[in-house]
Amino acid sequence: MSDDGSSDPEVGTICVRDFTITDEFVYVNKSVASGDLAKELMGVPRGVVFVFNDDGTPVGAVTAREFLVAIMEGKNLLEMTAGDVMNTNIMEVGIEDNITEVVLRISKYTPYAVVVKDTDGVFMGYFSPKDYQEALKKTGAV
Repeated sequence: MSDDGSSDPEVGTICVRDFTITDEFVYVNKSVASGDLAKELMGVPRGVVFVFNDDGTPVGAVTAREFLVAIMEGKNLLEMTAGDVMNTNIMEVGIEDNITEVVLRISKYTPYAVVVKDTDGVFMGYFSPKDYQEALKKTGAV
């Protein structure tokens, strides 16, 4: 067993960069109309739409669930924007972050979505539930 508690001695060197983070998502500006947001979401049926501020910072995420919540709350989707619909419970991780530490953080904080940034803080991609499951296997957690 390795120092980080995993059975694979190589796990300690696995980082976020070792996962496919450029799939399963698209992104829009927070001012995009909810109808256009829905069209974008239809293009990634098992993914997510990230919502960005004008400065390019991810501030939220949208899946079909957010549309259902808005409908159940009686909101008029035709009058809403991506910024109105989004879930803001997102976590940021670095491209060089150790995967064991990332898995522990995700397990502890249970974010709605996880964005990946480079060493300069620029958005690079999405650490999806599929990536999380793969990470759990690689770290020996499952």
